[in-house]
Amino acid sequence: MRRGDRKIDMRTRLPISYGNEFAKCFYLSEAPSLLMKPLSRSQLAATRLTLKQGLPEPSASVHPEKAFTIAVHLIDPVFQGWGTWVAGKFLKVDSWRAGGIGIYDLESDPRALRNSPFDSVHYNLPRTTLDGFTEDAGLPKVDTLLCDQGTRDDVLYHLTLMLLPYLGPNNQLSDLFFDNFVLMFCTRLVETYGSVRTSPTIHRGGLAPWQMRRTRELLDQHPAGNLRLQKLAEECGLSLSHFARSFKHSFGSSVHRYLLLQRVEAAQSLLLHSDHSLATITLESGFSDQASFSRTFGAIVGTSPGRWRRQCATRHIQTERPNS
Repeated sequence: MRRGDRKIDMRTRLPISYGNEFAKCFYLSEAPSLLMKPLSRSQLAATRLTLKQGLPEPSASVHPEKAFTIAVHLIDPVFQGWGTWVAGKFLKVDSWRAGGIGIYDLESDPRALRNSPFDSVHYNLPRTTLDGFTEDAGLPKVDTLLCDQGTRDDVLYHLTLMLLPYLGPNNQLSDLFFDNFVLMFCTRLVETYGSVRTSPTIHRGGLAPWQMRRTRELLDQHPAGNLRLQKLAEECGLSLSHFARSFKHSFGSSVHRYLLLQRVEAAQSLLLHSDHSLATITLESGFSDQASFSRTFGAIVGTSPGRWRRQCATRHIQTERPNS
């Protein structure tokens, strides 16, 4: 075989330390996970580790790769005695609560001492993803992410809670969800923990009228969200980060949330003006399954689809009832 035949494109190389492979380092046979590949050179993986008894001994060494692992803890652990070996040096944990995070370079052989129960989500963030984000945002390249173990980060914690229902083999999330999640994740890491604290170039104002029209056209053509954020940015002649900021300025939300609001509005119209079942309305309004529909509808409207329909029907009857 020629050398050229064995060449690997690093932009599309999958993370190694995630899912069941990562779980083995913590003496688990399997763990729910999710691999996000939103852009050609961007990837992000998430793995949930739940150890009801803690680790019987320090975790095994992970496969070294050009990536960071970011641990976000979901519950308050008993952290006394916790620590992490990083590049052969033991770093004691002084405090760790729900929402606390740890960031480790996977080339530094991080090994965790966690001798009590914990429940956490570990993200595998390749350097290529981080480099792509900083390049697009006009920021200097980030070599190191600086974070004390156990630092509480409400932003990463709530992002993780939003992702939890989708960890597993049967996840069905739109491309735009992945794009926006990775964008928010990298933005938080670089702005808060990046070794170079330089503000990105600020683009004032929103999208031009023609850009708004073109964006609406594309989103209307892809109501399920199976569209790359990069495609929208290219159609508007903007960088990814510039487009994301300009879209939020013009529409008042991220692209993903804008689509969710559109779907919920469509669902409300069907609930109000048809006798279709909830299962049928789920599909007609662009949701992949009824659980996702009910969860999203409840988060935006404040009640379940069925209850909202009954409440509207009751109000309608009361309005039509003649005065006695």
